[in-house]
This record gives sequence, structure tokens and C-alpha cells, in this order.
Amino acid sequence: MRKRNQLRNIKIERVVAAPQSSVWAVLADYPNVSDWNDGVLNSYAIGDQSEGVGAVRQTELVPDGAMRMRETVTEWVADERMVVAIDQVEQQPVKEATMTFALAGTGDTTAVTMGYDYEPVDGVPGPMLDEQFSVGFNGFIDSLERAAKARI
Repeated sequence: MRKRNQLRNIKIERVVAAPQSSVWAVLADYPNVSDWNDGVLNSYAIGDQSEGVGAVRQTELVPDGAMRMRETVTEWVADERMVVAIDQVEQQPVKEATMTFALAGTGDTTAVTMGYDYEPVDGVPGPMLDEQFSVGFNGFIDSLERAAKARI
């Protein structure tokens, strides 16, 4: 019997130089993540809903779009929190995952917490993935900050 990988968690906490409303506006433009995230080559809504619980998007990651994810919003608290279930994953070392974004603003800055709970595919060492994902998620927050500043 094969050993099942354990669920892993990565948590990135950063303060970005943009007000909470601007940061949320970027995240809330849910289907259009490729417009501002340097790690996403293409993204689009699946269905008519583009925000709120039940909104679904397809993302294709850099460099060539072969790594794809279908993501569904499972929790949406405007200006504060979004939880996204990664329903389908192609060409990635992950079986399933959930991303959580939490925002707490104080004037012109916002504390952004990004959590990623995931199960690696069998045979892929979780600590190696943790490190790679952490680099990518910090890049995500860099892109988020640039996009949020552009909305001020």
C-alpha cells in the first residue's frame, strides 16, 4: 500500500504599500489575474459569474501555459478574505490545494496573509515544494502590490 502524502501548509505574511480597498479591488477582479500577476500567462472566467462565492476561473501559468489550474471561490468576505479551492490541476506536482487571502488595512498599508494548503503528488518531497511555492507566492504579492498601487 502506498503512503499518502500529508497535507502541507505555507503561510506568507507581508505588508504592502497600498490601501486595503485597492488591494481587494485587484484580488476581486478574479478572472483577470493574468492582467497583473507576472506568474500567470492567461486567465479567464468559466461561466458567467466573475466574483463572489462560486466564481470559477482557469489559469495557465508561465512560461508556456502547460501548467493549468481551475479555481473556485469558496469564501468571499468583501475587502477582507477570499478562499479559493483549486479544483483541477494539470502538469503540477500537487493533487489538491486551497489558497486563502486575508487582508487587514491600516491607512495606506495593508497586511496581506496568503495561506496555501496542499497535498503533493506521491514521490515529490514537500519541503522542496514549500521552498519553490514560497518564492512564487512572494512574487505573487509583489505583483499584487504593484497592481494595487496603480489603482490609487
